Amino acid sequence: MDEAFRDWADSDDDDLEKENRILNEQINELLNESEAPKDNKWDFSDEPWDHYDALHNKVTEDGDEEDRFKFDPSKASEFLLEDEESPESYAQSLAEEADYTQSLSTIQIHSPRLTNAAQNPKSKAYFSRPPDSNEGCDTMWASAIDTPCINNLVGVFHNYGVQFADNFGDWMNGCEADKFRTIEDIASYKARLVYNVTGLPCIASRTSFEVEPIRTSMTTTNPLPVTAPNNPRVTSGYRFNDITDDVEYILEALKPQSDPTRVTRFKSCLCFYDGQMEVYDYGTCDVDIYYSNTLRTYIPMDSAIHEMCSTLQLSLGLVFQKWLKEQIRESALVPGSGQASSSLKSKFKASIKLRDRVLKDGRVLMNDIIDVSGFMDSCVDVNLMDECGDELSQRFMNHKPNKILTVATTGLVIAIPMAKYLQVPVVYARKERSIVMADTFTASYSSKTVGQKRELLVSKNHITPEDRILIIDDFLSSGSSQEALLRIVSDAGAETVGIGVLLEKVYESGRKALSGYDVPVESLVRVASVSDGVMTLVEEEGFDDEEIRKK
Repeated sequence: MDEAFRDWADSDDDDLEKENRILNEQINELLNESEAPKDNKWDFSDEPWDHYDALHNKVTEDGDEEDRFKFDPSKASEFLLEDEESPESYAQSLAEEADYTQSLSTIQIHSPRLTNAAQNPKSKAYFSRPPDSNEGCDTMWASAIDTPCINNLVGVFHNYGVQFADNFGDWMNGCEADKFRTIEDIASYKARLVYNVTGLPCIASRTSFEVEPIRTSMTTTNPLPVTAPNNPRVTSGYRFNDITDDVEYILEALKPQSDPTRVTRFKSCLCFYDGQMEVYDYGTCDVDIYYSNTLRTYIPMDSAIHEMCSTLQLSLGLVFQKWLKEQIRESALVPGSGQASSSLKSKFKASIKLRDRVLKDGRVLMNDIIDVSGFMDSCVDVNLMDECGDELSQRFMNHKPNKILTVATTGLVIAIPMAKYLQVPVVYARKERSIVMADTFTASYSSKTVGQKRELLVSKNHITPEDRILIIDDFLSSGSSQEALLRIVSDAGAETVGIGVLLEKVYESGRKALSGYDVPVESLVRVASVSDGVMTLVEEEGFDDEEIRKK
């Protein structure tokens, strides 16, 4: 027994010595890694540029990282637009820019992530990568705005083909003087510094917060506490050039001692810089102190982002959804021919047929009334109406209507074919009360063809508040009859999802009359004008090969 115990103890000691040896080896490896040369110090960094080389098999060349991060005031001439001006004026502008650049160089705010990018040799390949063309992007920028607002910025500019390589939102003040700089100075400094490091155009932001001072002459609906006017800490105005916890602290302190309508202001400044041009735009939000908090920052930021987008559209020629227009143009043209493809023409086959029929068989009567009774009123071309119903129903398919509402009897010629393709019932408004219509929704309207002050009636049993109504008619002129149907739908508590017509008289502005209802309006053929018995139709995009080639 004793010998067995000694053997077991000896084996246990051997295992313990082995484990200690392995542990010592691991510790030595860690110590060696911590003492590794400076070139390997980024092996443990976890920024996106640290992984870009490995994922894309890029070879990074070391450069002078310190120069990328250095803010050099001597390069002030780079910040001036080339313009035709006198040598004296140019010299004065250069001196002013140099003074401004020198002033910016004293700012000490910094971003740890930007410092990493400036000193890390792997970041160069990351910021030099091409934009993602699969997402419709053809331009690469960088940003330095508050992190919670980055999705808004990305979403707005993505429609214009701009991709943001990265956002540097972790800025910290470096000294007390930074708290007293203007928001324009801070935004400009951030934008230029990010440009120096990444080589990409940059949009940077800074938001300030202000509380108006209380004046003794001010009359308020809610008087202040007796102690408030005597306390300069309450009556004084306050201004912060950044949204920090200090804003919440001052609001908590002032709210109990201030009139609820005391005004606070959030002001956001965006600065765009691309090495040649510098652009500023602003967003402002005034809030009563009772409702004021740091979440209100999103409002001026959103306004500033959209203002900046509008400005850069004009300055840089940004095109809304350029990638989509190019795809439509490429798909519409037969390769090598420059002509419209048959698939695009077939998509608008019914519109083209109706257009030709209007020009061929339509007539202009007295008072500029258009007569199409030969194929869509007294005598109906059912095949043409069926094709028109198919095409028009496709335009409203995604709106998911569950009923079609039209006017008897002219609207039925297109409403019934559409109902077949949408698989929904048709409800039509009568112009005279029927014996079976006990309780009805009623709306008045006027028209050139039926006279003044007519009424439309729809039985209350046919429309419920749960319905999604699609209004269909043959003509859109002044919009009077369609507006009457909209009032009927509103009285029923239902929702109108769209208005569709066969022919639209553009010159009578019916579409504009319906614009206040915020409902999509679709028409197959649009009449531009009627003069001396001659109809002029609007040249629709997609019908003409030359128009397609211009897109």
